[in-house]
Parts: sequence; structure tokens; C-alpha cells
Amino acid sequence: MTLIAPAFLLGLLAIGLPIWLHRLSSENPNRKPFSSLMFLEAGEPRRVLAKNLQYLLLLALRIGVLALLAFAFAQPALWRAPGAVTGGTAQLHVIVLDASASMSYGDRWERAQDTALELIGGFAPEDRAQLISGGRVTELLTGQTVDRAVLRQAVAAARPGVFFVDYGQLTRTLDGVLRGAELPAVLHLVTDGQQGALPTRFAELAPTQPAELRVHNVAAAEEGNWAVESLVGSALTGEVQASVRSFSSDPADKTLTLELNGQRIDERRLEIEPGGRAQLNFGALDLASGANRVRVLLSPDDGMTRDDARMIALQRAEPRPVLLVSGDLRMRDTLFVSSAMESLSALALVPSTVAAAELGDYVLAEYDFVIVADAGALGEAQVSQLEDYVAAGGAMLMALGPRTAAQSAVPLTGQQLESGSAVLFGEDDYASIGALDATHPALQGVELLRAARFFRHTTIAPGAEDRILISLDTGSPLLLERDVGIGRVLVFTSSLDREWNDLPVQPVFVPLMAGIANHLLGGAGFSSERALGGTLALGAMGLRGGQIFDPAGDPALGLGGGTDDVLLDQIGFYEIAAGGNTDLVAVNFDIRESDLTTIDTETIERWQALGRRDDGQAAAGVLPGDQEPVLASLAQWILILLLVAVLLESWVGNWHLGVRRGIAE
Repeated sequence: MTLIAPAFLLGLLAIGLPIWLHRLSSENPNRKPFSSLMFLEAGEPRRVLAKNLQYLLLLALRIGVLALLAFAFAQPALWRAPGAVTGGTAQLHVIVLDASASMSYGDRWERAQDTALELIGGFAPEDRAQLISGGRVTELLTGQTVDRAVLRQAVAAARPGVFFVDYGQLTRTLDGVLRGAELPAVLHLVTDGQQGALPTRFAELAPTQPAELRVHNVAAAEEGNWAVESLVGSALTGEVQASVRSFSSDPADKTLTLELNGQRIDERRLEIEPGGRAQLNFGALDLASGANRVRVLLSPDDGMTRDDARMIALQRAEPRPVLLVSGDLRMRDTLFVSSAMESLSALALVPSTVAAAELGDYVLAEYDFVIVADAGALGEAQVSQLEDYVAAGGAMLMALGPRTAAQSAVPLTGQQLESGSAVLFGEDDYASIGALDATHPALQGVELLRAARFFRHTTIAPGAEDRILISLDTGSPLLLERDVGIGRVLVFTSSLDREWNDLPVQPVFVPLMAGIANHLLGGAGFSSERALGGTLALGAMGLRGGQIFDPAGDPALGLGGGTDDVLLDQIGFYEIAAGGNTDLVAVNFDIRESDLTTIDTETIERWQALGRRDDGQAAAGVLPGDQEPVLASLAQWILILLLVAVLLESWVGNWHLGVRRGIAE
């Protein structure tokens, strides 16, 4: 036997209270002086004996009440085998309904529900059962119950999801359910036996907890399916290419319809060989300004309609003016940056270069962002002009070139410059990239940046409000970000030409400039397609103060209740409204669920054998009799004894009081 909460045994110290009270009550407070007792007859022995017996019985009952109360809180329990707790014949049947997207094909889900209902009807009366939905997450549809009506209602209310399910991951999530089972468990997996859902390692299908595994395959033979496998398009040319794939042993004649913003644009017929692919190229689309919804539809419909459509969002590239501020009269320090900006056709940037002294002649509000090649070339008037621009919501990249090193503080952002700049002489004496914040939207896919060599940089002391994005291996910041008003400034502590580093001639320079430009634009160039089951966050896209709407048009709540990290759990277009602009993200069906090829019978038998020993007993390596013992609580018996003791104490107490008053029978 063991105690679940042994600390409550300290309550046994309260036993001293009734002993002390009874000790006091045994003394006669009405003693009178009397000269002699020799002429009195002896008291009746029987009455004295009854009083003593009642006294001791009452004391014992009161001590027992306090002891039982302490033991009730300490929760005594016995270690027993799982079968001994329930009589040894009952079982726990865990029914898992495969809720993957492929279960919506034809009448598979109806067959799965019928199979589950048939299983429920065949359980023994003493058996417990639990219904679970296995999708992207494991959902407990019921608790462990003997109520068959509850189970049937849960089966009727269950629905398949839209996600891909890996059988190995599903088995791992079920281990938590089986771990707390007090009965021998039988795991029923009602599924379509999709071959593509098998894990890489077959051993991952074995439950680690003791359970007998039974796989109920509800897929019918020779079920064919056709799906739109991919859809790609160019926002520059408007050209769209679609690929259709066959998951059938029969040839098919299909029609593919192209829609633009809800309007039918084109329609093509195509022949698809068994198990083959067919591609179609559509002519250039007349894209509207802003985000465009492009969708292709495959007809006639087959048993799974979700994969007969595919979507993509194309945003027509509008010219985006960018101002480059040079600190060199010959404007050589902006040549590499200007060339990189012009090559980013997807962003349609139009760079203009101006000398720092002529900045006052330009209206900065007309430019999407500003790049300053050397902050040291700015005068007080230019700094004030740029500060007003950024504070009003503008964005800027500012490099600390050769003319900045002589100053004591960074213009506009105000970070203190340390004593001089780090100078590294010699071909083999240079600094490299140390830490890099790969989660920042401006630094996606720039790992090759570590190949760049920095021979000189301006050393600054970052403030508490600065976010360091890149550091050199010397520990000095190379790229940091600071908010100014409602705008943002990126500070680059080296030059943007070959004066202090070889970054401009590295292949990663253009991708780096693309990421920085996209970030300064507010994420205008983010991917127009995301994977189903992924997340979408405004912060990661460089957007602020916006809202994300799901395909139904409702505000999408994030995983934490806000708008950040929104789970993409619906198929369709998600709309992002931020910064006065509206962008779209297309979420499509997972093509892995389109392949309906089923697991062969031999593999299913091997799978089921993973939950058995050679002698046929349920396991995963453990026999039912070898299962770890479980705690059988004695609390209910302690409470019953406590109730009886309280009633007896009350009755004996009244009896004892009557004896003391001389009215005992």
C-alpha cells in the first residue's frame, strides 16, 4: 500500500486533542470535603463499569474519526495489476477515425462511420471505449465511457479534415492516450490505408504502450483520382502554367478552366495517360492593379473535389520609386546598389540617385524607401529632412561609410560611435559574419553572406531599442534595425561599395538587397502561396497594424489569440490588409492526399503484428499481465468508515452524557 499525499498524516497529531479533553472530563469538579466514608455503602459497580466502558468507547471513536479524516486526505492506495482493478475481463477499445483529407473521397467517410458503429455494437457490456479523431492534431471526441449512445453521437458528428496524416506521427500521439489506460487496450484504426501516409521507418508504426492493434481498411478497390498538381505564374508577364496528374490506372479526358478574379478566361481540353501528367500553358493574363486571384478548375469532378482546383495570387508589379543618396560627388558608392535594385524585376524598383547636398530639392514622400550610401555626408538639414520622412512612416537603409567614421554619433539614429573604426590590413586579415538573425524577413536565404570579407567597419554602441540583425565575428554589429516614429531605419556599419568589403561582388549581394528592399517596402514581395497547415504572421512579413482574413472573409485569429502566427487551416485565399494595401496568399490542397494508392494486405498484417507477440497476446513488447501496476484508491472505503464512525460517535456521546447525568437505564 502507498499514500498519494502522505503529508496529510501530520493531521494525526490532532489525536491528542480528544485525549486531553477526556482527561479533563474524567475529574469530578464537584468534590466536597467529608469527614469520613466508612459509614457509606459502596457504589454500584455495574454503573461505574458502564461509565468507564462508554468513556473508552467514545474516546476511541473520536480518535478514529480524526485518524480516518487524516487518512482520507492522505489518499491511501494499493498497487494492483490493471486487470485486477476491473475484474480482469473488461477491455478499453480506442477507436481512431482517420480524419485525413483522403477520407473525403467518395463514400469513404460514410464507410468509416459504419465501421465504427459496428465496432461499438460488438463491444462487451463491461468494456469501455473512447473515440478519437486523427488529423493534424489528435482530437479526443469522447472520454472513456461505457455509454454506447455517447459514442454513436460522436461518430455521427465527426467529419474528415483537410490535412495530410502520417501514420507514424499519429501512432506517437496515441501513446499518451494509451499510457493512462487502466484496462488492456485494443487500438482500432479506421482508415483508408493510404500508402503515402506510411512513415519512412516501418517500426514507427508500433505503439510503444501495451495495445492490441487492429487496422480497419475502408478503401474500396480501383478508386481513381485526378488532381491539379501545380500552378505557377509570373506577375510580370501574366503567363500561367498548370500541371494535372493522374492517380488512376485508366486514361482520362479532362477540361481545365482558368479563372481570373472570379471571371472565366480560358478553357482547355487535355488527355491524361494512366499515372501520367499533363501540362498546359495559358496566354498572358491582363492582370489588374494590385493582387489578383488566379484559379484553375479540373472537370468533370471525381470522388475528391478539393484537389480539382488550385490557386495562386499574382500581384502586378507597379513601378516603385527608390531614392539613393550618394556621399560621393561621382556617385560611385551607389553603383552596386543601383544595379542590384534594377535587377529585382519582381519588385519593379526604379532607383534614382542624388547627391547628399541636393537632397533638399526632392520630396521624400514620393519614394517608397531611401538608401543613404554614407551617413557622414549628410548635413543637419538633410538629417532633419530624413528624420521627418522616417517618423511619418518612411523606411531607410543607412550605411556608415568612410565619412561617418570621423563623427561621434550616427546621424538620425544617434548611436554613439566608438573610438575610430576597426581596420584590418592585409589580404588574409579581415572580419567575417558571426551571428545572423535568420528569422528576420530581410535575411531569408542569405547564408552565403558568411563568405563575404569585411576589411573595415564603423564600430558603434547599439542602444536598448536596437535589434541587431547581423554581427561580425569580432562581436561588432554589422546590420541593426531601429524604429523611428512609425517608420524604420536599417543601419549598415560598413560601406555599400568595395571600399571596405567585397560584399558587392559576392553572389549573395543581390538576394540580400532584395530581402532588405522587400522589408523596407513592407513585405510587398512575399510569396503568394503558402502550405496548408503552415502559419502566416504580419510581423514576419514586415507588416504592422494590419489584419488577416481567412477564405470565408472572417478575421483570422492567431495561435495566441491575436493576429500573429495565424494557422492556415483552410483552402482558399487569405487576405492581408496592412499599410493601406491588400495582398493575397493562396493556400492549396496537399497533393500528397491525392494519391489514393492503398497499403497491400500483407503490409497491413505486418503492421497489426507490431502490436502482438508471437503467441498472439497484445503488446508492443509487453503482455497484459506484464503491464505496469496501477494505483487502486481506497479513498471511497475510508470515507464510508469515516461516516460510520461519525454516526457512532454522536450516538455514544449522547449515551455517555446520559450516564454522567445519572439517567442511564
